[in-house]
Amino acid sequence: SPLLDDSEFQPVSPVGPIDYLGDTLNPRCGFDDDPDYHFFVKRGSVNKLVMYYQGGGACWQNLTCGLPVCKDGADPVSDDPDNVTSGFGDLNNPDNPFRDWNVVFVTYCTCDLHFGDIDQSYPGFFPDVKVSHRGYQNSKVAEKFAREHFLNPELVFVTGSSAGGY
Repeated sequence: SPLLDDSEFQPVSPVGPIDYLGDTLNPRCGFDDDPDYHFFVKRGSVNKLVMYYQGGGACWQNLTCGLPVCKDGADPVSDDPDNVTSGFGDLNNPDNPFRDWNVVFVTYCTCDLHFGDIDQSYPGFFPDVKVSHRGYQNSKVAEKFAREHFLNPELVFVTGSSAGGY
């Protein structure tokens, strides 16, 4: 992927509909006040790929979605992995085994452990809460990007934290 930056992460802001493996995907975040979805990519110097799934809690009913107790936005500035200085994000650490790898950082904003594929309304204590649980679609869009830009990697390491660890 010669057009991808190798010095810093770049945001990718996909807009649906996107056809992939027989599915029509419409990536978005979970709540209408911040529906735009973004993920990040960085080109490495070796033909290996890290797929990192960001964490951020989950919700499944009116109370947990109404508070909310999960990360509900994907921000191209505050979610930028260039702001991370530990783990796989510490690209200056010679002991970081991933510092030379290609990376797809799958942001989280759907409150569904990256698995949801439904628009849901939760009635209850709070006014009805509508959540677009689209983690499955967002993850598939990031996967499609990875398959198209990082061809035949020698190794793929899939990881994540919290909700992204599922």
